[in-house]
Amino acid sequence: MYKEIMTIGDLAAYTGWSKSYIYKKTSDGTLKFSKPLGKTIFFSKEWVDGFLMSNQSLTVAEIASKAKASLTHIKGGVK
Repeated sequence: MYKEIMTIGDLAAYTGWSKSYIYKKTSDGTLKFSKPLGKTIFFSKEWVDGFLMSNQSLTVAEIASKAKASLTHIKGGVK
């Protein structure tokens, strides 16, 4: 079980990312972090998990379902 609040070392172990990659992602604003005392940075497991699960791909069934719903909506609105 991983900690709810992680240091950069914890995050590297959790994700398999290098520390330099993590610093790069914090520096460019991609990865959310907290720096309460101005030196050490911390990451919330919730933030990290949300980031890791973002930009999900859809299955073929999900795409077909969305397409069907869109077509139904369009056909229902046109008279």
